[in-house]
Amino acid sequence: DHRRIVDPEGRGSRGERFKSDEVPPRMVDRVMEIAKELDPEFAEQLTNMCHDDPEAFKNLIRRQGRRLGSLVQLRESDPDLFEVKLNELKIDAEISLITKSIRVLGVDEAVSQAQIATLRGLVRAKTALRLRVQTLSIDRLEKHIAALREKIADTSARFDEVVEEKVQQLLNPTKPPPSDK
Repeated sequence: DHRRIVDPEGRGSRGERFKSDEVPPRMVDRVMEIAKELDPEFAEQLTNMCHDDPEAFKNLIRRQGRRLGSLVQLRESDPDLFEVKLNELKIDAEISLITKSIRVLGVDEAVSQAQIATLRGLVRAKTALRLRVQTLSIDRLEKHIAALREKIADTSARFDEVVEEKVQQLLNPTKPPPSDK
C-alpha cells in the first residue's frame, strides 16, 4: 500500500501536522491514481519503490507529482510528447532505485561497478529523452507561433471589420461580450 509512508488524515501518530518535507496523503493518492491511469506498469514501479525505498518514493512524488497531472492533459493534446515524458518518468524511478542500491553496496564493489554501468546507461537514456522533449516542445511552440502569426495577419487584414464587430457586440445586450480572441 502506497499510503504506508503517510497517515491518511495528514497527521503523524500523535495528531501533529506533517512537516514541510512530508508528502500530503492526497498528493500520494492523486499521483498513484494518475500513474495507474497512464501506465499500470509505471504504477507498479512506483508501488514497489514505495515499499522498497519510501524516501526515494517521497522524493520522486515531490519532484514529479505535478508533472504527472499535466501528463493526463498531454496524453490528449500531444501523444508523442506524452510517450517521451512517460518514459522519462519511468527512467527517473529506475535511476532512483539503482542509485540507492549503489550507495548501499558502496562504489568500490564489483557488483556496484556493474550497477554504475547500468546507471550510466539510464542517465544516457534520460538525457536523450530530455533532448527529444526539448525538440518536441520547440515544434509545439513553432506551431503555436505560426497560428498566432496567422491570427495577427487575419486581424490586420480585417482590422476595421474586427473593430466594428467588437463595437456591435459591446452595444448589443443580447450577445455575450467579446472574449478578446
